[in-house]
Formats: sequence, C-alpha cells, structure tokens
Amino acid sequence: MSDGHTKNTAESGSFVGIQADEVHNSTVYQVLPGDPPEVKYQVGLRYLDDGVPSRARDLITEAITRNYENAEVRFHWVLAMLSKRSYRDLTAEERAQLARLPDHLAKYSDSEWKRALHAVTDLLGELDGSESDPSGALGKLKALPSQQRDAIVRHCDLVLTGGMKDHFWARIRREADRMRCHDDRLDRVWAYFHPRPAGPRARRPTPNACTLGDRFRTALSTTSLALAIGYLGWLVLRQPTPLPVIAYLAALAAGCGAAKSGFEWHYRVHRRRAKDREHSGSFGPTENAEAGFANDVDRSFRYYSHKYAPKGVNTDSWLLSTRSARAARRNEIVELYRESRIPIAKVNWLIRYVIRQVRKQWRDETLFEYRERYRTSLATKAWCFLCLAITAASMSIVVMAAFLTDPLPAVGAALIALVSTRIAAATWSLIMSERRRVAEEEREYLRTLEEREAEHSRWKSKLEATCPTENEMEAWLACDRALLIDEALRHYRLAWRDIIAHAIVQSPAKNSKQAHVPGGPWRYSKYDLHLFLITSDGVRELTRQLDFESASFHGHERGNFRFDAVSSLHVVKAGEYDYTIDLTLTNGPSRTIRVAEPEQSAELSTEGEAGLPEVSLDSAGFTHALHVLEGIAAEGKAWLERTDARKVPIDADTTSLMPLT
Repeated sequence: MSDGHTKNTAESGSFVGIQADEVHNSTVYQVLPGDPPEVKYQVGLRYLDDGVPSRARDLITEAITRNYENAEVRFHWVLAMLSKRSYRDLTAEERAQLARLPDHLAKYSDSEWKRALHAVTDLLGELDGSESDPSGALGKLKALPSQQRDAIVRHCDLVLTGGMKDHFWARIRREADRMRCHDDRLDRVWAYFHPRPAGPRARRPTPNACTLGDRFRTALSTTSLALAIGYLGWLVLRQPTPLPVIAYLAALAAGCGAAKSGFEWHYRVHRRRAKDREHSGSFGPTENAEAGFANDVDRSFRYYSHKYAPKGVNTDSWLLSTRSARAARRNEIVELYRESRIPIAKVNWLIRYVIRQVRKQWRDETLFEYRERYRTSLATKAWCFLCLAITAASMSIVVMAAFLTDPLPAVGAALIALVSTRIAAATWSLIMSERRRVAEEEREYLRTLEEREAEHSRWKSKLEATCPTENEMEAWLACDRALLIDEALRHYRLAWRDIIAHAIVQSPAKNSKQAHVPGGPWRYSKYDLHLFLITSDGVRELTRQLDFESASFHGHERGNFRFDAVSSLHVVKAGEYDYTIDLTLTNGPSRTIRVAEPEQSAELSTEGEAGLPEVSLDSAGFTHALHVLEGIAAEGKAWLERTDARKVPIDADTTSLMPLT
C-alpha cells in the first residue's frame, strides 16, 4: 500500500499481512550449468539437510547420471526420495527404483555408508506388503553410527509411521524438547527475519549559493571601490601634506582589518543562527505525501529515546533537554530516506546510532558544541569596532583634503566609494561565507558518513554472526513439529502403533515476518500448524499457532471426525503457491486451510527464482498432506486397506535410537 502499512482481514491459516520481506545474500544453493557433478551433489545435500528434498532429488539424481556415484551418494539419494513423503506418495517408477537398491549394493565397497544403505533397504522391505519380522531391520538401524542413523530417522519420518516408530518415539520427543532452543535460538532467530539495513547516508552540503550575478556584482563593485579610493588618493597627493597622507594609509590598513574581523563576526553569527534553525525541529504527525514514513521515524525516535535514556537520570528531563537535537536528526533521516520508500525497519539501525550519539554528547555536554564553536570572541568584536572607527576618521580627513583640491570629483569619488563599499562588503561576504561553509560541511559530511559506515558495518557483522543457518532453522522447526505431534498423541492417548499415517499442513500465520535465501524456501516468524493423525477409527485434528521466534505455541483448536463424515475435499489453486483446501464434513463446519504466497515473493520469483513456490511447498510438506487428505475424501475407510498398519512389538533395547533433530 502507498502508506507503507498493510492491513490483514484474513482468517487463521491465511497469509496476507507482511511485516518484513527479506532475501538474504547467500550462494549456499547456487548451481551453475557447467558445475561438475560433485558440486551438484553437495548443493543437493544442503537442500536435503535444509528441508527441501524435491530439489535435493533432482540434483543428486543428476550427479548420479553423470557417473558420480558411491554408497554415500546413493544413501542420500534414498533419503531425498523418502524425505517428507510416505511410501504411498511414491510413484510406481520411484518404487521400482528403490526396489533395485540391492542390485546397487553389490558394487559398493564395505563402509559405514554401505551399511546404512543396507539398513534403509531392509526398512523399505518391510513396506512391500510382506509379513517378515521388522526386528532385524530395526536392529541394523540401531547398530549404525549416529550420523547415518539420525539421518534415516529424520528423513524417513513418514515412512516409519506406526509400530516401527513406537520403538524410538520417546527418544525423539526428549531430543526435540532438548534441541528446540539449542544454539541460542531465542536470541538468534530474530536476525533471520531482520531486514538488511539500508546503506549509510549523511546529509550532503547544500550547494554553493553564489550565482554568476553575485560574482559580477562583486567584480564591478570591487573595481569601482578601487578606482574611487585610488582617485581620492591621487587628489590627496596632488597637494601632499603629512596628515592627509598618513590618514589615507591608515584608512587602507584599518579598512582591511575591519573587513577581515567584520567578515569573521558576520560568518560566525549567521552560521550559529543556521545551526539553531536546524536544531529547532519538532516531533509530530506530518501532512504530506511521506507522512507514513515520517511518522514511522517519529515512533522509532520516541521508542529508542526512552530505551537508550541515560541510567540514573530523570527520563523526562533527558527527553526535554535533547528534544531539539533529536528532532534535528529525525528531520535529517526523513529527508535522506523517504524518497527511496525504504521500510522503517531498515533504517532503525541508524536511528539507534544517532540516539546513542545524542546520549554521549549530552553526557559530555557537547550536544550544542556548535554554539561555542561559532561564538564570536570579544576581541574580534573590539578589533572590528576599532578598525571601523579608525577607517571612518581617516576617510573623513582624506575626503576633506581631496575636497579642498577638487570639490566635485572628490564628492563623486567619495559617494562611489561609499556605495561600492556597501555592495562589495555584502557580495564578498556571501562569496567567502559560502566557500567556507561548503568546505566545513564537506568535512563534516565525510566525517559523519565515515562514522555511519563503521556503524553500518558493525551492525551487518552482528546480523551475519547472529543469523541462524538454514540447517538450524529447519532443525528447530522439526523439533516444534515433533512436540506438536507429541501433544496430540498425549491428548488423544494414542501411541504410534495406532497411527496409520499423519500429515501437517504448515502455513504462514497472519502478519508474520518472512525471509529466505536465494533458492531456499520461505520461512516465517509465525506458522499455523494443522496436524492430522490418521487412525483406523478416524481422524484426529489439532491446530495451533507457532511463534517461531519465541518457540511457543498459541491457540488451541481440536477436531475429530470419522472417515464416513468426510463429505468432500475441494482444492483451489489460484497460483503456483496459492492453495485453498476446503474439507467439508457431513456433521460439522468445513475446515478451510489456505497456503498463499505473498505478493513480494511472486515478484522475486520472476527474478531468477522460478522454482521458489515449489521449494516452499516442498519444505512445508504440503504435497504429502494433500495426498493424505485427498485419499481420505475420495476413498474413505477403504483408503486404509491399502496401508500396511502392522504393529511391531516394542523392544526395550531399541529405545536408544537417536533421531536427528
């Protein structure tokens, strides 16, 4: 919107309002057409670790087709095939490819990666409809090193549903609870969504105000003055007597002294007045086209003025005594940034900095140091008055002597000298003042810009050092999802052996902040998480809002429905990343879930990120959730008959399995 504000009237599960739209500078997902297969594999591995398995499948498959293959590569290819997908989500071709895994095992040399691939192959064998005992496959999984075992547990989450997952769910829950705020999550997540700070700026010097006309008048008046004074001197020398000659020389010397001290006095007075006007601003709403930004700057100044108020000092006194200085800096920031339509969040770093500067200067009693700098000394004033008095007295003697020599020319020369002096003094004062002012302001501009560039670099470095990696963001979100599932299992008193399938629809909440790295999925500061647990008796539903920055859940909405209660499932696709799911029940209100791509994201997608919607949907697990809900709506309970819901006895030895969180 033109005023920089966003209004959101959508219901829960929709995403409209945006507080920040940030794209981090990163080449973590950059792949060039000519890159060797090992580079594509490494980028694919990063996609897999960061929760985007579809892109990982493409890149790892491409590396394999270009003969970059070993047990490790094939192991991660399998994980990319299964990550965020159930066995039912696989196509017939993909199942056939997985069925050929034993053929590949024979050509790999023995290693921990080959053993891990063996374990995955055995686990997949338990999903082909056979009635074999899965204890052997679980035993192999337990015996793996933690790196491979944790990766299997994490990425095969939807494959290991039901009885097999019972073996290690308690450990998953404990690890999720422990790792949820690991690595200072609460003190670092804010940096991921923080906008990149706008570049440092400072007010440039006002251009020199002297015009060509001013210079012409200066030259004309100075020439006229020199000719008039010279002519008076010639008249005096025509009948030389000691007093007029001495007076003439004294007038020239005193006039130069008066001009120099007078200019200094005039410059200092006007510079101090200009600075006083600059510091006479005020805070308050503005009635212009940039009122939105100006008012945002006002609010930030008020907030940080209170936040950075000196300790042990009455806040009201501090605010009152620094009001004009803060207003001057507020006006400068509005002037510097408002034309660029920069959001206030990108300028807050500079507002914080100038407030801290004001506080330091206030403590050092240098807040209005310009008043002392431009104060005219008593000596300068006295010298100016003395020189003017000598000049006036001496010129009186000179004019009288010239009048006695030649009356009319003397009077004319005196009048020309008087008028020329007035004009020359004004124009020379303007030229010299502007030249000096511009030089001073240029030095001040360079000093201020250098200081702000240093602060900008410091703040950017802090953001970069604080900002979590994609892997950390995905790991924390996985922990949140695990705890949400645990909450539902506890509430409904279910074990994993009772769960045939589960799905989470993950959508951005209203007014959440968003950010992503180029090529990576959008991540949000708030999510609406819709969990569906599929059991033989029906569907258990839990909806909660996740505040990702504070790692806390809010709101609580539960639902239960039988398979035969599902009347229909209507899916509307309005864009690449704009889905609306309407789940209609025969005995209750319909469930409406919307996953919508923000407008800013759509614009960015056209700038070299055409696959961004697919990446975001893949990261959110949307495809699997849609598959489950569509299956229930289309087939009802018959959908379960095509699912292997075998229950596996719990073995106490296998509860030590460590999941990757």
